[in-house]
This record gives sequence, C-alpha cells and structure tokens, in this order.
Amino acid sequence: MRTPDHPRDRFVCLHDGPSGAEWFAEQILALGASVVEAQHTLDLADAESVDAWVDHAVNALERVDGAVHVVATGAAAYGALTLQVRRPDLVRSLLLGDPTGPADSPDHRALLAAVTAPTLVIASAPDDLDNAISADAQQIAGLVDNGVFVVIDGCAVPAHRERGSSFDEWALSFAGIAEGLADLHTAQQEEAHV
Repeated sequence: MRTPDHPRDRFVCLHDGPSGAEWFAEQILALGASVVEAQHTLDLADAESVDAWVDHAVNALERVDGAVHVVATGAAAYGALTLQVRRPDLVRSLLLGDPTGPADSPDHRALLAAVTAPTLVIASAPDDLDNAISADAQQIAGLVDNGVFVVIDGCAVPAHRERGSSFDEWALSFAGIAEGLADLHTAQQEEAHV
C-alpha cells in the first residue's frame, strides 16, 4: 500500500554482475529494495549474454506479486530496458543510474523507442569539467517516451553510491508518479468499459 513517503510497488535492483546486494546496499535499506543476483557478468557486446541476463531477471520477477520499480545502473540499465520491452507487464517503472549502452545504432534506437514504462535516468555530473555527463544517459532519456533526465551535480559515478540519499529521493518520488500514472490509466480503461 502506498503511503505519502513510499510507493506501494516493490523496488528490485538489477546488477550487471555478481555482488548486487553489496552494490545496492543503500537502496536495500532506503527503498526496501530486493536484489536479483546476476548469474554471470552482463556483456552488452554479446547478444547471448544479454538474452541470458534478461531471462534470469524475468524468471526472478515472475515470482514477485505485481509489477515492480526496476533499479539498474551502468550496463544493467541497458539490460533493464531490454527486459521492459520484452516483458512490460513486470515493470512499473525504470530507475536508471549512470546508464551505459552499446554504440548508437538503429537497433539501439528502436529498443529505446519501444520502452513503455516511465523511465527516470539519473546521471552524475562531476565537478571536473573534463568529465562530461554521459551521452548514453542523455540519449536514453531523450529517446524513451516518458523519459525524465536528472543530473546530480558535483557527484562522481556511480550516483546511487556517491550520493545515495539524492538518488533514493528521486527514485521514491518518481516511483510515486509512475504509480499515479498507472492508476490513472487503469481508471480510464475501466471508465471506457462502462
């Protein structure tokens, strides 16, 4: 059940390799998140690796009651996008921190255009001007319908660890919005069938 400070749906963290519980320790505490531990390291250059990683995540999420807010960072963000396109019924929203992805291509753009879940992309912006904000993060937020882009200034990568409290506040707020949108959509569908 939703409360003013916490969405009703669960948060699930997906990591691109082993040790997900350590990687997302703060989100486990702050968001009440659970972690799907990867069986192998995700290799975005290998389609079989991406398929195996997504299949493993799908198997884990099918055991959860209802759609979830997926938290993923780095290469796992691309895996989470792929997961959402393949199984939109399992994903309420995507919360992507400092995402990386394969080189820009028509297939990559088609994947981003096919994402239907509200998507929050959080990018670190280090103080050092030589470190530009991730082009991957900007492209994902720009090409995903319902994509929102947030920058955490003065923050090293990864934002979810370097500025966990900011990351978590954005995640909580956005998850609440995503649930409100889902409730509105359901009400509109019910109204249309009356």
